[in-house]
Amino acid sequence: MEIPTTPTSAAKPPRVVCFVNGIFGEGIGGGDVYFYFIARAVLAAGYPIHFFGGHALKRYLEKNQFPLNLTLTDDGMGKLGDVGSLAGQFRLLADFRRRQAGAMAQLDEVKPDDLAYAMSDYWFDTIPLMRCRARVKILYLGMIAPTLRQVLFKSRADVTPTRLASLYYWMSQQFSLRQFRKCKNGFVTYSHPEMRDYLLKFGYDAKQLCYVPNGSDTATANRVPAQPKKFDLAWVGRVHPQKGIADLLATLTWLKARLPDFRAVIIGKSKDALESVVRDLGLTEQVTFSGLVNEEEKFRLLKSSRVFAMPSYYESWGIVVGEALVAGVPVVAYKLDCYPPVFGDAVRYVPPFDAEVFKQTVEDEIRKQRAGENYLAALDGEKLKKELSWETAQENFQKLLAAAQK
Repeated sequence: MEIPTTPTSAAKPPRVVCFVNGIFGEGIGGGDVYFYFIARAVLAAGYPIHFFGGHALKRYLEKNQFPLNLTLTDDGMGKLGDVGSLAGQFRLLADFRRRQAGAMAQLDEVKPDDLAYAMSDYWFDTIPLMRCRARVKILYLGMIAPTLRQVLFKSRADVTPTRLASLYYWMSQQFSLRQFRKCKNGFVTYSHPEMRDYLLKFGYDAKQLCYVPNGSDTATANRVPAQPKKFDLAWVGRVHPQKGIADLLATLTWLKARLPDFRAVIIGKSKDALESVVRDLGLTEQVTFSGLVNEEEKFRLLKSSRVFAMPSYYESWGIVVGEALVAGVPVVAYKLDCYPPVFGDAVRYVPPFDAEVFKQTVEDEIRKQRAGENYLAALDGEKLKKELSWETAQENFQKLLAAAQK
């Protein structure tokens, strides 16, 4: 999409109304991080911003010091329990329906001159987006849903054992992308290069599409100074079979046997799920759990590590891979289709899903690092940081806002 680099010359920028009904609890996912940086881009460009969402969103806005220009779409946080269980999935579905209904009941607050933005491609955000009176509407596509065949045969790694969440995701994306085509002055932002062809197959015009990638917090990475190398391996992620947890644990066991004084750090809130497993594998002395940490501490731990190991079986972009790279940490990962268009040669790729080769490649990179060899030194580090930065994504979104008013 060809878009200008400066906003419209209107004396008063229009308001940007964001539908964000998907935040339902304390946990924050990759989409919520994306939303943070996009909302900051809106404010930095001088646009007033208004949110539609629930009490969980209100907490999120307060925590991140956003303006509390909020239309509440629920009457309180839902009591959802374990949303990973089958019953929990239905409770969560009802909770989303509650906020979608709350948004629909208050759509008269959205004016024709507003710019409306759905912070997901789920129905609870896209239906209010499509029904509101804003003349310009923007939908965000963050990940390509599994196909119906992949759901039925569980042939993609992120398809859940019950298939329910994956089937629901497929249905929601199909509905949203097919119906949004009917919106005049409708634009779609997509976060990965491969999504462009996917959207074109739905019948969108190329002029409606704008690449607003995921990114990495290079500003925070740059603030954290170089650290002594305390750990050989680092990993960040959620505990899910999609993330290749079994391969990660096998790699840790391999490295303990192969490398003297081997140390690893697992960053994030995975201690409860993995600590007993690590203990049973006899890795307690080798593995440190950081717990949930702030961004600066996360980058300090990454910079304290020699190699970032990512045995994930499926990703839509790979934010944590980007974070490791902007921290100057070599990455070993399975060669998923999503990685090369974003990271190019900055990652040491392993054929999917050869766990033996993965273990050996991680060991080789650690040994090189211990000897003072870092393959990233041969790359243009500043160019890589620019390409992977949130600033690039923010600039693209600001350009879209300006173009959408023409």
